[in-house]
Amino acid sequence: MASKTPVKLTPFHADLAGALSLRAEKILAATDLAEEVAALEPLEAYYIVKEVGMDQALPILSEMDHEQLQACIDLDCWNRYDFSVDGLDQWLAAFAQAGPEELASAFLSLDYVVQLLFLARTVTVYDPDTDQIPGENEDKVIPRAMTPDGTYLLELKTDLVLKVHPFTLLDAMYQYEPVETHRLLSEVRVELPMQIEEEALRFRNGRMEDLGFAPPEEAARLFSRPAARKEPAADLHLKPIDSAVTRIPTVYARPLSETTLLQQALSLVVDQESLLRLEQEIVWVINSAIIAYGEKTGEIREITTIAERVRDTISLGLESLLVKEEPDSGMDDTGAAARALELLNFWGVADMFRHGFAATRSLKQEVQKALREPLFEAWYALPENEQSDDPGDRQARAFVTALLGRHPMRGGFDLANPDTVRAFASLADINVARIRLKRLV
Repeated sequence: MASKTPVKLTPFHADLAGALSLRAEKILAATDLAEEVAALEPLEAYYIVKEVGMDQALPILSEMDHEQLQACIDLDCWNRYDFSVDGLDQWLAAFAQAGPEELASAFLSLDYVVQLLFLARTVTVYDPDTDQIPGENEDKVIPRAMTPDGTYLLELKTDLVLKVHPFTLLDAMYQYEPVETHRLLSEVRVELPMQIEEEALRFRNGRMEDLGFAPPEEAARLFSRPAARKEPAADLHLKPIDSAVTRIPTVYARPLSETTLLQQALSLVVDQESLLRLEQEIVWVINSAIIAYGEKTGEIREITTIAERVRDTISLGLESLLVKEEPDSGMDDTGAAARALELLNFWGVADMFRHGFAATRSLKQEVQKALREPLFEAWYALPENEQSDDPGDRQARAFVTALLGRHPMRGGFDLANPDTVRAFASLADINVARIRLKRLV
């Protein structure tokens, strides 16, 4: 007779279960919505809103505090170094559904420099008493309006198609915060947009680091060569222990819940402080990989894919080091996970990723060497209109293309979608790829 005693979760599995329970639908249905939202870390709040969609997430948005909302804007409204007016407009449109007071309150809760930047990019501010105002163009009417207090003349910047008209936003702001709105427009009138954007970017980069996102130049270090010998990785534990992120977001937890060498190793951790450090390092590496791969944080499907790549590459790094240290050891024996955990604690998660990525470099070198063979090069270089329609040929090309990428990937394995790529997750994956390449050549 089967026992009904519940199986006690390991600390890592308990953390994953907690992360996976943070579903938007559950939060929206909660009787204490404000408390549920207040308990969310900024990164969690952002991904929950993106998963459910802003149109459906208004109750959650309305309960967000300044830090949570600002994190959403920082993550979703910048493309590397460029601020997206359209991106912020999407968020403002969600608040506008709740009325002018909610719209004004949300905008004014953002970082002051972000407010300045949005207004500077959408309106030109004139003082009718002192500024030389251009005459109106008869061929193209540019919308203008006086502020409710009669102080400034506003002119809409050209070629803007926004869901929330800037004049509508300013009307709402004047209605509920006239003094603050007047001060904003006074600064927009005299400050240079370039200087405003530079300052906004500087503050945004600082907040992104607090969320565990490294600057692009530091994120790119993930793909640098790892140390040749075992050395304490003091600089590779990086900054996660000081991060504002103390939990794994749901969108990262799903891939980490699958059975891999990384998951098996983390399941052995019993010390909560050690587990927190490792989890924060994993979040940091995933965040850095998002930046390094050039993905936008708003694309949930792509973010999940990056989390899967990180999981698999770390597992590959663990296996490659285990085999290097003990060539005859198997990955299926009970001691493999324990030895993998020792490696994680000693090297750090970021360096395990580097070791995994390094294990794929030889494949790229082999395919580059293969392309020096005239027949193989001629086959791969065929123009698209001369290529075979045979599905196997398409898979073979996708396989080679994936290996030649900036970051070598495993491709050409899906007959229906040959261009689908995944990270190499084990030494067996690499051996299969090496055999396949030899057969092709």
